[in-house]
Amino acid sequence: MPWLEQLTAPIPDGARVLDLGCGAGAPGRWLSNRFDVIGSDISRVQLAIAATRSPGAQFLRADMGCLHFSDPGFAAVVALYSMIHVKRRLHSEIIGRIHDWLAPGGRCLLVLGGGDTPIGYEDDWFGAPMLWSHYDADASLELVKDAGFTVEKSDIVHDPIADDEGGEHLFVVAERPGARRFAH
Repeated sequence: MPWLEQLTAPIPDGARVLDLGCGAGAPGRWLSNRFDVIGSDISRVQLAIAATRSPGAQFLRADMGCLHFSDPGFAAVVALYSMIHVKRRLHSEIIGRIHDWLAPGGRCLLVLGGGDTPIGYEDDWFGAPMLWSHYDADASLELVKDAGFTVEKSDIVHDPIADDEGGEHLFVVAERPGARRFAH
């Protein structure tokens, strides 16, 4: 969990954290030990699993492309391997919303595509249909910067599950500029 540790090091215990596209809740379990976590995912089944892993977290079923918060102010937003399953034409808008959801000084950890994949689809990816869509690492990093983030760290990480096409991902830790003001 070194990426999560780097993301959360400056964030005070009890701060609000959004796990965007939380899936079965692996990062949420780790995050909920210190933070007030909201997990969001489109899959009812994944949310049920996540709720058993992180009983102290809140969960909501939503498509990240349509998600809005009336009271933002998150200290952090985590999107691990979730945005790569949303059509890439929506990435800029979603990254912009993540910026808006964060309090000044808020941070995000995004896992974006390492290679250019306009659209990919598999009928049976671990028992469910799955879409892939993302830009290459350079274009994805520009989207993060264009949204107003200051990039603290970025790196290409090899995915051992996907040794063939799409086997690399761009990991990014970025911060919304401003003096830190986190809601609890």
